[in-house]
Amino acid sequence: MRSKRSPPSVRRSSLGTTPSRNLTRFLTWTTPLSGGNGRRPAEIVVDRRNSGNSSAEHGILGTGRHEPTLGGVMTLGKALLAYRARTGITQDELARRAGISVRTLRDIEHEVSVRPHSRSVRKLVQATGLSAVEIDSGVALRIDVLGPMIVHDGPRRIDVGAPMLRRLLGLLALRANEPVSRSEIVDFLWGEGIPATYRNLLHTYASRIRRLLRTNGDEPQPLERGGTGYRLTLTAGQTDVLEFLLRVADAAALHEAGRLKASEGEYEKALSLWRGPALADLGPEIQQHPAVVALTQRRMIATLAHADLAFAHGRHHSALPGLRDVAETEPLHEGINARIILALTATGQRQAAVRLFHELSVKLRESFGVDPGTELRAAYLHCLEPVRATPPRTGNLRAPEQLPPDSTTFMGRASQLAELDAFLSASDHTRRAARVVVITGSAGVGKTALAIHWAHRVSGRFPDGQLYYNLHGFSDSVTRTAGDALTAFLTGLGVTSTAVPLDLEARAALLRSLLADREVLLVLDNVTGPEHVLPVLPANSRSMVAVTSRNDLSALGLHADARSIELDVLGRREAVTLLARLLNRSPDTPALSALSDLCARLPLALRIVAANLAGRAHDSLDDYVTALRAGNRLAGLAVGPGGGAAVQTAFELSYATLGPESACLFRLLGLVPSADVSIAALAALAGDTVADTVKLADRLVGAHLVQRRTSDRYQVHDLLRLYAAQLCAEVDSEDDRALAWRRLSEYYLRTAAVLTDQAYPGMLRLCSLPETEGPGGEAHVVPSDWLAAERGSLAATVLHAAEHGPRELSWQITDVLRGYLWRNYDVATWRSMAEAALTAAQREGNKSAEAAMHYSLGAAHRSSGQHPLAAKRHLRRAERMFQDLGMPEGQAAALDCLGTVLHHTGSAQRALAVLERSIELCRKAGFTIGLAKALCTLGFVAADLGLAELARERLLEALALSEELADKHLEALALHNLSQALQHTSRYEEAMDGFHRALTIRTEIGDTEGIAATLGAIGHLSNSTGKKSTAHRYWRESLAVFDRLGHPAAESIRPLLGKRGFASLPPEPRPATISAQP
Repeated sequence: MRSKRSPPSVRRSSLGTTPSRNLTRFLTWTTPLSGGNGRRPAEIVVDRRNSGNSSAEHGILGTGRHEPTLGGVMTLGKALLAYRARTGITQDELARRAGISVRTLRDIEHEVSVRPHSRSVRKLVQATGLSAVEIDSGVALRIDVLGPMIVHDGPRRIDVGAPMLRRLLGLLALRANEPVSRSEIVDFLWGEGIPATYRNLLHTYASRIRRLLRTNGDEPQPLERGGTGYRLTLTAGQTDVLEFLLRVADAAALHEAGRLKASEGEYEKALSLWRGPALADLGPEIQQHPAVVALTQRRMIATLAHADLAFAHGRHHSALPGLRDVAETEPLHEGINARIILALTATGQRQAAVRLFHELSVKLRESFGVDPGTELRAAYLHCLEPVRATPPRTGNLRAPEQLPPDSTTFMGRASQLAELDAFLSASDHTRRAARVVVITGSAGVGKTALAIHWAHRVSGRFPDGQLYYNLHGFSDSVTRTAGDALTAFLTGLGVTSTAVPLDLEARAALLRSLLADREVLLVLDNVTGPEHVLPVLPANSRSMVAVTSRNDLSALGLHADARSIELDVLGRREAVTLLARLLNRSPDTPALSALSDLCARLPLALRIVAANLAGRAHDSLDDYVTALRAGNRLAGLAVGPGGGAAVQTAFELSYATLGPESACLFRLLGLVPSADVSIAALAALAGDTVADTVKLADRLVGAHLVQRRTSDRYQVHDLLRLYAAQLCAEVDSEDDRALAWRRLSEYYLRTAAVLTDQAYPGMLRLCSLPETEGPGGEAHVVPSDWLAAERGSLAATVLHAAEHGPRELSWQITDVLRGYLWRNYDVATWRSMAEAALTAAQREGNKSAEAAMHYSLGAAHRSSGQHPLAAKRHLRRAERMFQDLGMPEGQAAALDCLGTVLHHTGSAQRALAVLERSIELCRKAGFTIGLAKALCTLGFVAADLGLAELARERLLEALALSEELADKHLEALALHNLSQALQHTSRYEEAMDGFHRALTIRTEIGDTEGIAATLGAIGHLSNSTGKKSTAHRYWRESLAVFDRLGHPAAESIRPLLGKRGFASLPPEPRPATISAQP
């Protein structure tokens, strides 16, 4: 067993200075460079002063790699020039401070003297506080070994020459500051072929190295002979090995301190020092030396740590090159390759990720007879998930942290914060009652700001996460429901969208189950009534709910341990202090008190007037107060006697600062049906270009009328949206408002149609679309990214259009999104949109739209698998209406979908008849893609009924059609179902080949549901042929993917595994049924 090692020692550098006491905390690592057997670990020579903190905090280790060319070396002269440029100190002043002549300093800076006397260097170090890495790299020797060995003497590169000299110097540099025994050197230089004159040769080599490394004056010779070997003394700035180890130690310390971004940067700098395998020019055998092995292991550990931090910050691309570099020397390392797969997936290279996994699987089986391990398989399963707008986090599932950012200027509310803290501390976790705190108050009084500020303060008391949801109960956008909040909280806790029950009570029960043994803070913002809160209440007091509302929610006390905190406007001192801080004025400024009173000390109004004044530098406070007193608009926002007029005037004065175009854009924001909006949607709303709209929106941000959420999304406070809507109604004509709304809604429809056509080719359009231009600024976006980002806005547009018009937009958008909602299993959103659009179609008397929405609702219920009766009802209604309307494509699609529902519910014979009818309609109408889909479905059902020849005939026709259509989704489905039919006739080899062809296609196109189905089918076939361990492996993979999707087919796989693997296997497991998209 390897003996336990102490941290490396720290000694004085040749510059004569002592490192800080705190440094030793940062210099630990798990694998000693000496390679074991009792040798002392490396001493690291450093030169740090004027700081008790790590170098990473102050940047004293420079900026990265030391390049092997003269231009890339940081010489002492360059370091001093950079120091003077940074500080503004003159050459004369620096020479005076250091106690050296101006001529000496000039010679050093201009590199006339490349090897200055050590006394001059020490004086410059004391005068500037520069570090060893910044100075030592230029004053003396530097030997880099993290790659081919490179030796510099200041700016001059040294040619070491003879191979034996290079080997000896490389070994000594690799083991810098350690004594290296003669026996180790001899073994390293000659191996088994030791010459008789090895002692003389070794002495000669050492002498020649000393001449190469000659020093000036009283500087000590770095190569010393002592005891039975040699020792090469180098400082931290003289070799990349020590710099690498120091940076890694600093990065680890920063990580432990919670400074993750800084830690990532320090790891990146450390890894940038590597130019290839250590001492790569000395032959492959050097890589087996214990010191090289240990150093390579340190590189691998640092690479993994850097990758995890980069992933957490969404910088997968920055970690990929380093991971690939390490993979060249460790091609089968599970952790490295797992992270490469994750990085490839996150950077849009899913096919490369899948190929890598399969290549590794083959190599592992051929080399070691094992399958990929847990970490590698988890990364593979992750890459099979549907594409998301933002890549999910890697590693262990982290607690949700959904709180909006805290306000940097929050102040006051000391008594309310104390009351909140007291309620939290007094609550007994052993009690069964749920805990709810309700912050009430009028509009703009700061309820949300207080709730968010307090939630951030106590987040440490809720280690299992903080959830946030805004119900928008007091804005004119689409109000969210308790069901919406439950869905958001469940998905925040890791539940997939299709695993979220459709029934409200079932959702509430699932949330209570998830919170039963967790400590989570749930924040519900802008609640209108108790009915929004009751379903969200936990079952016990371990978690807590914080609520903001303008209404009285005292009824919650009947159901929970509830505390209500009523929030009033700020006190006069708090309001004046806030204004003073915002305006950078003294709190004693007389006009501030009058200004705060005119704003009724309402926080929202105070911030708006501060923004107004910031843009009116030439106006005095007194003038502004006079103007504010003259206002009389938006009286409905009054919060007290005399306050309403001031608040409405504060809004008006902000609005008055805008130019005509910005003012128009602000008014039009009152038409937006969702809480936030993208810049492209704003451009469509305004009928302007994106570039011009960005300028206008930024002016609104500057006036504090709009908040920028991300680089391309904006949000408006509900009071300001109300004000914008009122202004729009007053200023803009009805025709102008209708035109702007149509531009916005048609932008959503137009862009969604183009992008869904790209993402889901072959999807049947049942509702005709208006002939408009292309998507403009969204032409080059990734479809899945845009659809995920705009899903809320699209749903809000559908609901708004269904209620207020134009109603046809509600069913057009719903029909366009059918493929996206189906592929992403967002059944709740799909159903709510289709229900609203169905009602709108019925009100308009549009029968074709009504039929399309019945079909959409039937397909949504089919996807959920929870309400087969509802699915059948809607699909039958759609089929009859399409028949009456003379729409054979719609009729055939409804019958195809109905056939899958009938098959799922055990009516396979009826399903067969329905599917034959669908095929007949498709043939008559020339509906080729519908025919291929129906043939695939019928072939599957026929095979399940044992009608092998019928199944084979239909599926071969479907396969031919899919190839003719170049539809990869259909081709994979036909291959899968054909293989199923072949299996039923015991043609196992052909079936296995077909399944693997289907799996390959589905992997290439990212058909996650199809991948899971085919994996499960391969498991069934393997089990039928007696390959039980193979079956078990494929079932595990299939189940993992289905579980991630929340797909009901998981329940057909789970029983096959059993507690011990195979004890519960039936002779012929029933496969999961996967059909074509609706």
